[in-house]
Amino acid sequence: MQSQTETLTVGATARRLGIAAPTLRSWERRYGLRPSARSTGGHRRYSLEDLARLRAMLRMVNEGVPTAEAASVVRDRVYAPAASTVISTTSVADTQVVTRPLAQPRPKVRREPARPADLFALANAMDSERLTHEVARSLDRAGAVESWTNRLAPLLVDVGDQWETTGACVEVEHLASDAVAAGLRYHTRRAVERFRPDESERAVVLACLEREDHALPLLALAAALAERSVRVRTLGAATPVSSLSAAVRRIRPAAVFIWSSAPATADLSALKVLARTRPPYALVVGGPGWESMGRPHGWVGTLEEAVDALMLAVRP
Repeated sequence: MQSQTETLTVGATARRLGIAAPTLRSWERRYGLRPSARSTGGHRRYSLEDLARLRAMLRMVNEGVPTAEAASVVRDRVYAPAASTVISTTSVADTQVVTRPLAQPRPKVRREPARPADLFALANAMDSERLTHEVARSLDRAGAVESWTNRLAPLLVDVGDQWETTGACVEVEHLASDAVAAGLRYHTRRAVERFRPDESERAVVLACLEREDHALPLLALAAALAERSVRVRTLGAATPVSSLSAAVRRIRPAAVFIWSSAPATADLSALKVLARTRPPYALVVGGPGWESMGRPHGWVGTLEEAVDALMLAVRP
């Protein structure tokens, strides 16, 4: 048995909570959930009260409360660990916490039933199965455009910012990207089965040029078009212009969409040599890479704009 004045390192606290250590640092930076102690060397140390507070927050998040809201509820409350608590960096479930405040009633939190889970928290908890499920559920409920715009793209931005800020958590970024890709592909298959594209209409080709490896926006666009019964041929990332031209000649699409995430992957000269067909097709480009090139003709800035432009080409 150890004193309640004992403290835990960041790593030990993360293991007790079942989350990644950088998540604790992110919560400290984003929500002010700072550890209450420091070691003699100045390193962060979490008390049992800190641990109880974080456990309470995680329970709220698992119940569907957004992470920021849960953090605001627990941040200024007083928590007391059970007297029998033992500190051990090898045990995961030996801490009991009292989540009632010592001097004031617990504030009521307005909770909507079945509120969507916090995707960023799931990614940092490395819960790939639940994250993929939540991505698919979001797409099913809101559709590809709304889900991508309001939940999936912000998730990818958040995990990317976390990696750039901390220099770590690349595994979280990979897990999040894989979960989003899996959810989008599953949603697209279901949309094709449900809405059955019109085989008499010309298809839409989606591609990136050969230096572009980030093709998730193409999957989001494919899902949105499948919801609208549009035939889609997705060539994906890193497609040489010669291969794209060959595909265009064979498919003879109604439109071609090319995504670029950065200036280095946007090639205006490739657009000029891209094969032309009869009947002609609409050329639409999107992404920050093309925006940096002065927004060439056919540029769109959002997923919704891309869908509108391509729909106009397919069904004028």
